[in-house]
Amino acid sequence: MKRVILLSFVIISFISCSSDNSSDGETQDPVQTQDPIIGTWNLEKDNGFNVDACTGQSTYVFTNDGKFTFTQYSTINNQCTLDSQNSYNGEWTNNDDGTYYIKRHGFTSGTDAPISFENNNQDMIIGRFTWAKQ
Repeated sequence: MKRVILLSFVIISFISCSSDNSSDGETQDPVQTQDPIIGTWNLEKDNGFNVDACTGQSTYVFTNDGKFTFTQYSTINNQCTLDSQNSYNGEWTNNDDGTYYIKRHGFTSGTDAPISFENNNQDMIIGRFTWAKQ
């Protein structure tokens, strides 16, 4: 009977051990748990075609605090110009289903946008646009 109790204690001890090492004062590497959307992204392709040098300066910057900035560049009168009317800030949330809730500042609601990642999370696909991580 003592052997059964001892064996039960040993089995319960192994089952209750956690593989999470964060309780011993170590912090987990934030890169391992970081959302793939976080970073600075340059517009690379529109509908599979490379964009020109000016349009390619357009960026999304997603930060780990759930905020983002979109900056658009356009060729106006043969000049590459920051298009401030089409640039904006907002907030994002990962819905954990392949979509992200994207809400622009100044709007009362946002949208669930399908966003995917390819090339080891170095390419972000939003609709017909491909964005390359800097």
